[in-house]
Amino acid sequence: MHLRRLACALAVSGWATPTSAGLNVPIAARVVSFTLPARAGAVPAAILFAPGNEASEAEAEAIERSTGSGISAGRGTIRTRRVPIGSMGALTGYQVAFVTTGLRGEQDNISAVAARSSVLTISSDPACVQTGRCVVGIATSPKVQITVNRAAARAANVRFGSAFLMLVKEI
Repeated sequence: MHLRRLACALAVSGWATPTSAGLNVPIAARVVSFTLPARAGAVPAAILFAPGNEASEAEAEAIERSTGSGISAGRGTIRTRRVPIGSMGALTGYQVAFVTTGLRGEQDNISAVAARSSVLTISSDPACVQTGRCVVGIATSPKVQITVNRAAARAANVRFGSAFLMLVKEI
């Protein structure tokens, strides 16, 4: 499907409209589908959250509800698992990490671990992307805006197709 038609289809289908504050998971799944090389089969994703942080736990729960038993990402299917920030370890075995709200104090560590493990980090927190600690940021208000941080992507060895990059904001 042509990427411009894809963007229109996302908006018409309601994917571009957030259901609540936090990460728009269907848009995040589309972002994952544009990584190179294309991901196929199971795509393990960590939902990084801070136990005891109400906003972080709420966003983690919302992401779990949105993904259910798996959400399609091109030829792959994202399967999520909650990972408490204190148990993050090396993110070994994960291809994607959803960085929830309330983890600003941990973003340096998340960025370093994700870079070592070549994990695509996605967040609804614009500061995470602007500071180069997350690869992708998804804002949903006042309109959907996908931002890719080139330096963070390079550090994590994450690549996107050039046609996709023409549709997003790169910093």
